[in-house]
Amino acid sequence: MIIRCTTKLVFTAILVLCLSTNVFAASIKTNLWLTIANNQQLPYQQHPLIEEKLKWYLSQSFYADDISLRAKPYFHYIVTELKKRKMPLELALLPIVESQYKMTTSHRGAAGIWQLMPVVAAHYNVPINDHYDGRYDLVLSTQAALNYLQHLYVTFNQDWLLALAAYNAGEGKIKQAIAQNKRNKQPISFWHLTLPKETKEYVPKLLALDKLVKTRPRFFTAIENKAVTRVVDIEQPFSILVIAELLKIPNTEILKFNHAYIADKSAPTGPYHLLLPNKLATTLEQVLIFSSMGAKGYKVKKGDSLYRLAKLSNTSIAKLKSLNRLSNDTLLIGQEIILPASSKSMPTLVREYAISRYIKRVKPELETLELTYTVKPSDSLWHVATLFDVTVKQVRSWNNLNHTSIIKPGQTLNIKITQSKKAHGQSEVVTDIAQQIPYFSLTNTASLNN
Repeated sequence: MIIRCTTKLVFTAILVLCLSTNVFAASIKTNLWLTIANNQQLPYQQHPLIEEKLKWYLSQSFYADDISLRAKPYFHYIVTELKKRKMPLELALLPIVESQYKMTTSHRGAAGIWQLMPVVAAHYNVPINDHYDGRYDLVLSTQAALNYLQHLYVTFNQDWLLALAAYNAGEGKIKQAIAQNKRNKQPISFWHLTLPKETKEYVPKLLALDKLVKTRPRFFTAIENKAVTRVVDIEQPFSILVIAELLKIPNTEILKFNHAYIADKSAPTGPYHLLLPNKLATTLEQVLIFSSMGAKGYKVKKGDSLYRLAKLSNTSIAKLKSLNRLSNDTLLIGQEIILPASSKSMPTLVREYAISRYIKRVKPELETLELTYTVKPSDSLWHVATLFDVTVKQVRSWNNLNHTSIIKPGQTLNIKITQSKKAHGQSEVVTDIAQQIPYFSLTNTASLNN
């Protein structure tokens, strides 16, 4: 009896272990934080500054929720690009240190989630002009940032800590610090260099986030391991206001994903793309196709491929699959599909009245919310201001603090934050084209087979 019970217990334990392993493996596939946690490449480091920053992050639970919310539209693309380049996936955490995943501008002139300086943007062909600032473009800024990081990694003998320090302080400062230590016959690792205070804290912040994700990957709200946004190539000059009209949504819904468009329209020479949530992206592609003249019915014949048909109709394979709701690249002989007309027949997406310099973006009506915050042991005025997306000057003003005042644990601070008022009776916008217009019927379209 004892042997049977023991055998049963062992079998049960193995079964539970297998199930747990499978669940964990599944969660890695569906949560990008876990993907990073299990594919870490940055060197393991121990330092008091790392522990100090880690302690602060652990004390900010709703800060972590906000980070996940802001990172969600961009995170999958960044992690995917890092995988393609075989770079450490932890570098997807760098925009948290740089901008908290906000499309923002610093007082020094750095911009976007990667906080690119104009000189770096220019070097990596990121356009900055009166119409467009590519540092706020997810694709252009990410490509530039990763190119720059790869360059720094090679420059500093494949030392990621030095490369990250150079990303913050500049290549020249790190080289000078290394040269100084060499002259003094001192070690040239990051921890031994004489660097600006900001840089000395910058790298530990990333390493603390790295440790946090490794030890507590569920600290951050899960971000599903799939793209929730994608880029739509409009293929011609356009106005944000016209695109918003086509989609029947407020232009602010487009602008919140496309901060790069300064003048609410594309530059005459491009780029001509928009980052949109998947559903809106599909809607826009279909609206543009339905708005063009002469979409055709087509019967697949021997030798056809999506590549050939996309080239024939002057479109992309992705758009062709989207239009025909194809889940893979396979076509069957005799299969009936829809081919869009050439984009040359697309109606103009620019209207002068819509892009007049006298027309300004409508700013949402704001309301002020007042709340209190209890200071924690690791808090500073900068930490509190960052937490609520306000300035240190504002926190001082609201609490009658001067430049020498020091906040203490347990102290209560008054905070004022603003948020957009929701219009009375505002309803959810329908973005599924299938609910707006009927899908093409092959019986009502001409044939291209002849």
